[in-house]
Amino acid sequence: MAAVNTTLAALPRAVAWCARDRLWDRAHRDAPALAAELLRRTAASPVLPRAAAADATVLGHRIRRGDRLLLVARHAAQAHRDTPAHPHATRAPFGLGPHSCPGAALARAQLALLLTTLAPHHPRVLRTAPHPTSALPSYRSCVLQK
Repeated sequence: MAAVNTTLAALPRAVAWCARDRLWDRAHRDAPALAAELLRRTAASPVLPRAAAADATVLGHRIRRGDRLLLVARHAAQAHRDTPAHPHATRAPFGLGPHSCPGAALARAQLALLLTTLAPHHPRVLRTAPHPTSALPSYRSCVLQK
């Protein structure tokens, strides 16, 4: 059941982005590549709770093993500085190593399937309403029209 909230938040944002930027033809041609680009540009979860695995010093701040950390995924803020052909090596929308998302392949497949399904219809966004209390960037509603 993990990643349900991130998926529910990410799918409508991706659809709205495709509609606003008129990416439906691209989605029709190669939905998996467009899904990868959307993930390159936006994080499914911009805040990653972690516990320090070892003592360390980061930018002069002492961190002890077990300290609780909140990592902020800034890759979306810097996405314009790289290209799909030459992405920054630290971009990891689903985490890395022992903290990598076990559902990453499923999330990519869901996003590609949604884009493939909607692409022939070229829906447009009528309106969106942000979710004011969600911990993730998400919509309370995203209304589309064919």
